[in-house]
Amino acid sequence: MNYYEDQFYEPHPEDDPGPLVRPFAVTRGRAGIDLYDLDILTLVVAVGSAVEVTTLDREYGMILRMCQERPLSIVEISAHLNLLVATVKVLVSDLITAGYVIFRSPTPTELRPDTLLIQAVLDGVRRL
Repeated sequence: MNYYEDQFYEPHPEDDPGPLVRPFAVTRGRAGIDLYDLDILTLVVAVGSAVEVTTLDREYGMILRMCQERPLSIVEISAHLNLLVATVKVLVSDLITAGYVIFRSPTPTELRPDTLLIQAVLDGVRRL
């Protein structure tokens, strides 16, 4: 049995070599240039077909495959790919520009209804 296939082997943090490709290599050195305003809670949905995935770089293809199944947030994509959020924002911005994905950002806090007002209305309705 292989050392790493042993069911009782649990890798220690010092055994993890970390990412093999640096984030700036994945984004080709781009960081924050010509990016869409993507929040960590921004939902991303693929609009391209699965056939188009084969023509893209690995990370782009993985994002497209994940977002075809269901909408995912930027932070979920980051966690699934084990990449920095800033790196994922660059990759998703590229996919948006190319027309492979669409996105929906969360409603800004200042446009959301006041929770105290909603609670007061709810309490008034309950009293009826």
